[in-house]
Amino acid sequence: GFRLKPAGATRVTPWRFVGLCGLGAAVGPRDMAPDGGPVVAASLAAAAGGGGAWAARLLSIEAAEAELAAGADAERALELELEKLYGRAAHLCQAESRSLAYAGEQHKQVPAAIRRLQETLQQTSGVADELSGRVRRLDAVCGRVGEALKIVDDMLELRECSDHVMKAIATEDFERAARYVARFRASQDALPPGTDDASVQVLREAEQQLGFAIRQRFEAAIMAKDKAAVSRFAKMFHPLGLAREGVEKYTEFIRRSLADRCASEFKALVPATAGKRAADAEPSPYAQALTSAFMEIADIVQEHQQSVEEEFGSDNFVAVLRGMVDEADTQALRVIDKFTKDNIKVFKQHAGIDTREVGAVLEETALITQRTQQFHSYVHNVAASVVEMIEDKEAWKAELPAGCSEEDGLLLETKLVRRVQELVSEYVQVENSFLQQSVEKAVRETDMLDPEDGDVFTTTLVDDVFFILQQSLLRATSTFEVQAVGATLNCVSDAIGDQLKAALHNNLQESKRLYSNWVSHAKNIAQPAPGQNPLESLFKDSEGKLRPNLTSAHSWPHSLNNLQQCLEYLHKLKEATEAAFEDSFPHDGPDKDKLPMLHNLLSMALDDKKQELDQMHALHCREGVTMFLGHLRPSLEPLGRLDYNIDEAQYSDFQVNDPFAKAFNNATEMIYQHIKLVINSNSCEEIMQELATRIVKRLEKEALSKRFSLLGALQFESDVRVLCSFFTNVSEQALRHKFARLFEMASLLSLESVDELRELFSEVRNWKLAPDEIRKLIDCRVDFEASETELSLLLPS
Repeated sequence: GFRLKPAGATRVTPWRFVGLCGLGAAVGPRDMAPDGGPVVAASLAAAAGGGGAWAARLLSIEAAEAELAAGADAERALELELEKLYGRAAHLCQAESRSLAYAGEQHKQVPAAIRRLQETLQQTSGVADELSGRVRRLDAVCGRVGEALKIVDDMLELRECSDHVMKAIATEDFERAARYVARFRASQDALPPGTDDASVQVLREAEQQLGFAIRQRFEAAIMAKDKAAVSRFAKMFHPLGLAREGVEKYTEFIRRSLADRCASEFKALVPATAGKRAADAEPSPYAQALTSAFMEIADIVQEHQQSVEEEFGSDNFVAVLRGMVDEADTQALRVIDKFTKDNIKVFKQHAGIDTREVGAVLEETALITQRTQQFHSYVHNVAASVVEMIEDKEAWKAELPAGCSEEDGLLLETKLVRRVQELVSEYVQVENSFLQQSVEKAVRETDMLDPEDGDVFTTTLVDDVFFILQQSLLRATSTFEVQAVGATLNCVSDAIGDQLKAALHNNLQESKRLYSNWVSHAKNIAQPAPGQNPLESLFKDSEGKLRPNLTSAHSWPHSLNNLQQCLEYLHKLKEATEAAFEDSFPHDGPDKDKLPMLHNLLSMALDDKKQELDQMHALHCREGVTMFLGHLRPSLEPLGRLDYNIDEAQYSDFQVNDPFAKAFNNATEMIYQHIKLVINSNSCEEIMQELATRIVKRLEKEALSKRFSLLGALQFESDVRVLCSFFTNVSEQALRHKFARLFEMASLLSLESVDELRELFSEVRNWKLAPDEIRKLIDCRVDFEASETELSLLLPS
């Protein structure tokens, strides 16, 4: 039943077959017969002992053979796949071998190829060098041809110019002639020597003739003051190579025309004090003349800047500006010298001159200074903007005249600037003298009280003084000179601290003497009839006649109101001056760094004086309270005699017949109504606050010196509340804190037992009473039972 495998197949041995058939793993080669088969008999004998199991095994031989056949098929399939793989491997090895052989052959050919490439590159380089040489030779030839053509064009242009220039000069077509000469000047350096000497000679003669003609016509235009002709011929200097001469002559014309115009205005100058001056003349003729000169220069700049820059260049326009600034200095100095000469008595005498005349001179001085500062700021800004457009700045800087700024090309300090600084120094002296005289006159001579006006309780003193101070500060600020502002601030501070403060103090002292006597009569503080001045009787003498020349020295309310008005006006003066600083020294201006210093100077000048006047106001309000206390003494007398150690009957009586508080409030109400009519609200508030302080101190003193029953303590608390309520109603500011100590006293005096005392001191509170005062108040209670030990433990030490 065995089949032989084909060649190359795996041999299946009989013993292996037996194992596969399930006959037992013990069958091996030693159990096989000499012919190679198994010992069947032995096997059958061994199987016979198994009975039915042997039959089952015999039945699975067919399945084993099927398995064997399937394994053989799989084995054959694997052998075929291996053969295919081997064939492909052999093919690949052969292909790679051929590729390697080809690569080897190619590698052997590389050196030869490299040599051939080098030879080719050398040949190409030689060709390129030859072509480059040819191109260079062609370029040189083209350049020479271009030069030759340019020479030809220049020669043709030269002949054209020589043929037409004389005709243009003859027909006075100077613009066309100037263009011909300019073309000749531009090309003559490019022509070789000896080129068309006849044409060159003609053009050079034409250049000389044209230059002479233009100079002649320009001078004639200047003499005739023909601006159009001057502008026309000035532009022709540049094509002739005479730009600098043209700039100088044009500047000369501008200066001459400016001088002529200023001369006519200079002759019309008349001082403000001259009797022959017309009524409709300008209020500041010198400043107006100065402003006209500056405006004329500004108009010239706007009219001619563009044309001058186009014809002569930006650097030459700066030279024109220097000439105009120099002429402006000359004309302005004439005006300023005449101004100071015509007003010599104001600048030299200072005293004994009409204040209106001095004020007019100061106003014009400030205006002259302001206009000069504005002009210089304007012209320097224009010059700086022009300098920015100059291309070769280093060459321009090298040619700058001595003393000129590299930023704008103008002089750092002109004669006019120095003269204005001298004028400012003179102005400061006159301003200070004028301020002192004017303030002195306002406080001594012009102060006036109107007895007919029952609504205004100030005099003219404060309005006049602060009008003078404000005008002086604003005038100094308008000069744009920090020196003038600083000096004027010092003078204003001195005037407030010395003259004004002394006048206010003297008026208060003098008026106090009259008013204290007058106010001591109850009828004088009673409510006046409708339309009647509450102080009418104060202004009359013993005969009932109105006192003449009434001033604040005759009325203490008017003097106190003046003092309070000074405090308000000081604040307004500071605000107005700060606003003027912002206008005259803007944050984006040249003097912006000086603005903080000016604000600091202003605060130093006014803040200290305001504090001094504040202290003075508080002092005189306290003195006013002293004057009014005469009306309150009768209502306070019962307080000194009042006994708070009362029983129920007395307490009931006090509820009906108030011992002193209501009567005191009524007397105080009368005083309050009077001062509310004649004294400003701030001073009235100050007086009522001071009066409350004094009453509180009086009550505290009385409380610490009296004996109290429980009912007396309740009455005391009621009195304190009545007084506090009154002062709270008549006062605009909070003053309940002034009664805090009295309310603490009332709380302590109203305690009924030690338990209440213990509860009171168990609360966390900040006592305003001192420990010894608390102990003294507890001792003042006649019906409060507490041992010394209990008090020592409960009360603060």
